[in-house]
Amino acid sequence: MRAVQVPAPGGLEQLTLAEVPVPTPGPGEVLIEVAYAACNWGDVQKRQGIYPDPVSYPAILGAEVSGVITACGKGVSALRPGQFVAAITGPDMLRGFAEAVAVPHRYVIPLAPGFDPKLAAAFPVVTLTAYHLLHTAHRIRRGQTVLVHAAGGAVGLMLIQLARAAGARVIGTVGSAAKAELPRRFGADRVIVNAEEDFVAAAMADTKRRGVDLVIDSLGADILPRSFDALKPYGRVINIGEAAGEPDFPVRKKLYERSTSLAGFELLHAVPGSRRWRDGTRKVERMLATSVLQVPIAAEFPLERIRDAQAFLEARSAAGKVLISVDLGKIPG
Repeated sequence: MRAVQVPAPGGLEQLTLAEVPVPTPGPGEVLIEVAYAACNWGDVQKRQGIYPDPVSYPAILGAEVSGVITACGKGVSALRPGQFVAAITGPDMLRGFAEAVAVPHRYVIPLAPGFDPKLAAAFPVVTLTAYHLLHTAHRIRRGQTVLVHAAGGAVGLMLIQLARAAGARVIGTVGSAAKAELPRRFGADRVIVNAEEDFVAAAMADTKRRGVDLVIDSLGADILPRSFDALKPYGRVINIGEAAGEPDFPVRKKLYERSTSLAGFELLHAVPGSRRWRDGTRKVERMLATSVLQVPIAAEFPLERIRDAQAFLEARSAAGKVLISVDLGKIPG
């Protein structure tokens, strides 16, 4: 079968389309023939060799897919061949950019007939990340104010919608005016263009000097330490990535300025297959089905154009998810 393989860390030239054996599902796994896969920033980091968790090379990238189950391993009873599903590809979030992938059954999301196959590949990581950020890592409450950095990205847009659905107010930041329209359309109460104004001053003015309850930061670099200045006393920053670079600052001193707190977040700590995970998945699916929650698709590329897809993602021009079409014959009729 065809798969996108990275033989060693490096630039876009390391993305190679290779022929590899079709995997065999082990105990507790299912084999999914892939219709669509979705790109995430973690795929870029894994290709570059800077992902926080260790990656063994050669590696097949791809963290989430939609497709049809074609075989079930020993011990799988709740899923069956022929079922159309979405899936996160497992604890290492690899191997999805391929014509087939073996996935632990707890990471598989059965879908109702007629579910959009593009949406099926696009929603698992971003919607569940946003849901568990707001409802597991934090306890979002009506009337709170949330500051979301990179609000025009796929996770940012999900955070805006889910925070608004919970009755919170949302301030978003974006890097350029071109990326401000979509966060506004998806419900952000205020969008700050970092190239035009200081986000700390703007957030403090917007909250009448009170400060925000929660900052969700995916950028790191100098954005993370300055985010504490936008918090109210006892407010919280949750960091989910370092897309702008690794920060270097005296954390302890910052925390004492307003008695604030800093947390990190990893989606899979919500434990796929657990009651918490199932509850979150059901809630997200209901919101998607009723269009309370929408996942915009920024672009779609065939598997053989994976380099173009990652270049598009790296250019930070993607307002929404970037999809990889693998085998459209695996979409149920």
